[in-house]
Amino acid sequence: MKYKKIFHGFDIFCSIIVLTSICFLDNANALFHDQGSQQVEVIDDSKKIIKLLFDRVNIASNNYQSEISSINDNETMMNTTQGYIDNLNEIVLFAKKTTVQQDYQPVLNNYIESIENEIESYVHYKEYIVTGNLTENKISMDLLSKAYNYETQAINMYKQLELQ
Repeated sequence: MKYKKIFHGFDIFCSIIVLTSICFLDNANALFHDQGSQQVEVIDDSKKIIKLLFDRVNIASNNYQSEISSINDNETMMNTTQGYIDNLNEIVLFAKKTTVQQDYQPVLNNYIESIENEIESYVHYKEYIVTGNLTENKISMDLLSKAYNYETQAINMYKQLELQ
């Protein structure tokens, strides 16, 4: 019974993750692959760094979502989630070592904050898997929502810089 409750909570958690990923992918797709925009200018290093970070997180997230879709036991779920956390930690370390133009620093800072909140969300999610404690699940979902808000801010700031 506890196993079924955990996976019911997992279904809810996955739904939130999928919705968040879909929203992010829609935002990122519109941001980076706008067909109507025929900009000919060369993308500077700051833009390349920000895009690289978005792409790395998208790839990691898509891989994680693909892997967890067929998992049906707690141990494998925990190991897969830990692998995702480790991957995100590597991305944060890379991001913190990068230097961008001053105008792009708030974009970078918000995106790092987003990733760090997502990492913390998955730490609590792993605890929920082990204990079945619904409070851990709620904390995880709240942190994931906070991560999404920082990510949205980063994307919006980036868009504003593009308009200048």
